[in-house]
Amino acid sequence: MSNIKIHPQLKYIPKAQTLCITGHRPEKLPEEKYDFLKKAIYCQINYKIAQGYQYFLDGLADGIDYIVADYLFQLREKNPKIQVIGVQPCDNYENFFKSRGYNLEHLNYMKQSVDILIKLSGSYDDKEVFFIRNKFMVDHASAVLAVCSRIRSGAMQTLHYAQQQGLAWCRLEPAPSLLYTPEPELWPAEKINF
Repeated sequence: MSNIKIHPQLKYIPKAQTLCITGHRPEKLPEEKYDFLKKAIYCQINYKIAQGYQYFLDGLADGIDYIVADYLFQLREKNPKIQVIGVQPCDNYENFFKSRGYNLEHLNYMKQSVDILIKLSGSYDDKEVFFIRNKFMVDHASAVLAVCSRIRSGAMQTLHYAQQQGLAWCRLEPAPSLLYTPEPELWPAEKINF
């Protein structure tokens, strides 16, 4: 079981204005539609910001988490109300990045740029640490943006947990085979109260 060291500021962050981000890692993202997918993600984030969301829980993974964090850091320059909360799943997370061949510069950039960094404990060898991280993020949010296929994955597991908890949600399909569009607002999505 993981020891959760809650940053003191987290207790003042309103759950009603907090969005949890989850999604696939780089190897599951479509190279040929990558730029269009990013625009679709940005479109959904802008929509939630327009609804009053200011706080974003990010799991600090490479792939979708990095794409979203980078975009939020850019938005924060013009809108200082935006706060990115990074949730690191374990003590030796850098070793996980190295073992998977993920871009360690992405992790360092996210950790240095977040407004609040929450470090959970445990080792990446224990897959439970990722579930605990994802559950933590859902438990502190009122909505979730999931960028994942219907395949079995941590992102899909996180979305299912969010649905069970009654959160508003949006699932973007990262590689739509039937409907392909460069218009971000028309990208294939499932939503409930999002």
